[in-house]
Amino acid sequence: MTLALAVAALALAGCGGGSSEDASSPASTSATEAKGAPKSASADPASPGSADGSEAQGKAGEGASGGQGGSTGSGADSPSGPGQKHGPHIVPPKGPAEQAPSPEEVAHATVANISLQSPAIIAANGSPGRLAATYTCDGGGSWPAMHWGGVPEGTAELILYAMNVQPVDGQLFVDWAVAGLSPRLEEIGAGKLPAGAIIGTNGFGKVGYSLCPAGSGEIYMFALYALPQSLALKRGFDAREVRKQILDVSGNVGLLPAVYERG
Repeated sequence: MTLALAVAALALAGCGGGSSEDASSPASTSATEAKGAPKSASADPASPGSADGSEAQGKAGEGASGGQGGSTGSGADSPSGPGQKHGPHIVPPKGPAEQAPSPEEVAHATVANISLQSPAIIAANGSPGRLAATYTCDGGGSWPAMHWGGVPEGTAELILYAMNVQPVDGQLFVDWAVAGLSPRLEEIGAGKLPAGAIIGTNGFGKVGYSLCPAGSGEIYMFALYALPQSLALKRGFDAREVRKQILDVSGNVGLLPAVYERG
C-alpha cells in the first residue's frame, strides 16, 4: 500500500507539464502538470501520494539512481571478485535505464513542503491514518479538523482539496474543494470553515464535502495548495477543472492521506 500510495501522491499533487485528468491510473493522472510556480523550499512527499513522503524528491531520486539495472559487476559484488556474496546469482533486468528528469522538470515540479495534519488522521507504522465513519456519509458527513504550517511567503490564496486516490471511470474524482482560504490561516475546525471560504462542486455534483465510497472503502488524499496569485473563484466552481488551473500556478502543496474502511 505504501508504494502505491506514494505513486498516487505524486500524481494527485501534480509534478512537472501537461494537464490530462483522464488517465486510467493515479500514476498517469498528471505526470508533468505543474508549471511555472515560484518555489520557496527544496523538493521534499505524503503522497498519503504524497502520503504523504516527497513527490518531487521521489521523482528526482529515481532519476538520480538511474532507475533499472543498478551496479552489478564491480569489485566486491562481482561473483568473481574478492568479496563474493553468497546466494543465487540474479540477472539484472534488461531495457533502457530510466531517464533522469531534466533541470526544467525539476525546477517546475510541485513540492510537498507544506505540513498538513489532522488530529483525526494519525499515521502509524508507516501506513496512512484511518478516517472515522463520522467524517463520511456513513456518519456525520463533515470534514475533520486540519492544521498546517510552512506556507511559503508570497502566497495569495490557499485551496484545500479531498480526492480519491483511485480514479473513477478513468478520471480524477474530487470529493471536496474549498478555495478563498487566507494564507494567514493555519487551521480549520471540524465541520467549520472561516469567513470568505468558497466551496466548489465535487464529483457527486454537490457543492460541499462528500466522502462516500461506492464499495467497502477508499483511500483519500487531502491536499492544501498554496497559490502565488488568487483565482477569484465563485461558489460552485468545477473542482476538477479548477485543479488544472491550480497546477499551472501552484508549486507548493501539503498532502495528507487517509484510509476509510466500512466495518
